[in-house]
Amino acid sequence: MSPKISEQQKEERRKKILDAAKLVFAAKGYEAATFKDILDETGMSRGWIYLYFQTKEEIFEALLDQQDHEYEDHLAALVSGHPLIWDVIRRLTEDQQADLLRGPDGIFLSAFYEYFQGGARNERRRRLLLDRYERGITRYAALLQTGVERGEFRPLLPLAQLARIAASYSEGIMTHSLAVGPELAQTEFQMQALLEYLEHLLKPEASPASE
Repeated sequence: MSPKISEQQKEERRKKILDAAKLVFAAKGYEAATFKDILDETGMSRGWIYLYFQTKEEIFEALLDQQDHEYEDHLAALVSGHPLIWDVIRRLTEDQQADLLRGPDGIFLSAFYEYFQGGARNERRRRLLLDRYERGITRYAALLQTGVERGEFRPLLPLAQLARIAASYSEGIMTHSLAVGPELAQTEFQMQALLEYLEHLLKPEASPASE
């Protein structure tokens, strides 16, 4: 009879699988990565992994959920630790830029685009993408609302529209950087231009983007 494991141990093993999967997907992309690659990276038996996930796709989507939770925790920490929401926006942009400047190899973002763009005709994946998009817009608009409530922003447009503008520009920069490389895409210049445009639309009291 197999020994019982606690809920904490179960969660630790699940996280171990997802952490290993992230390394594999970052290194190989989504399509080239295999279930066996993830299995080998974990050092666990196939039977143990099957207690948690049955397919590579299940693992990938669970990893997306984990990434979302980690991002939300990171965002909450930034908001609580910075008196200016503009500083939070700058930090998030700088983090994104740092990822892109490393190039497409070795970052999870490449696998993310591969999964959704390669599966654009898959209705279930499309619904998942649309749900993630709307949640992202809502999250960003809420961040901007915090800036308004703190008296920091005087937006020229409705916050939901501003959030969609930021998402569109940001996604464009990311896809171009991954497709042709950060040098040809002029990623640093593009990110700075995005910040300056957002600054104009939000009208923050300070002008850190132009410093």
